[in-house]
Amino acid sequence: MEKSFVGDPVHWPGLVYSPLNNSGLIYTLGTIAGSIGLLFEEFAADSNTAVCRRKTDAGWERLKVAFTFRTSAFVRVADDVDLLICWLDDSREPLGIPLLVLSEMGGAAEGKGMAMPRPLESILPESAAEDLLERARNRESYEETVRQLDEQIKKLQDR
Repeated sequence: MEKSFVGDPVHWPGLVYSPLNNSGLIYTLGTIAGSIGLLFEEFAADSNTAVCRRKTDAGWERLKVAFTFRTSAFVRVADDVDLLICWLDDSREPLGIPLLVLSEMGGAAEGKGMAMPRPLESILPESAAEDLLERARNRESYEETVRQLDEQIKKLQDR
């Protein structure tokens, strides 16, 4: 059997374990980007940089973002980087770039004016949330009906 390695367990939307590399870092960011006010427009082919927008009082500001799993491994890919996104900040020296440390988002998010993803019900109008819940109940009912029908067909085939 091939060995499999994962990061520490995390309580994160759509993620069971913490990332171990830049690909995981970018996926993790994708699970919360909208809820922290970042809208991504472009990703470089090498996955080291991206362009996103964030809402300000003046409008939607363009940001060039760089990614690194650990800040100690950061290699400046461009001089015009506005934000560095990492999983771990383990650098011993200041990088001179605003830093977003995703592993700290749970507790530190509120203090930085960022919010973790909210439950669906908190961002939908009440009628929409009720509609989605009703659809879920109908789907469960439908799936149960199909399951029962499948069992009946199998019984008929066994005769």
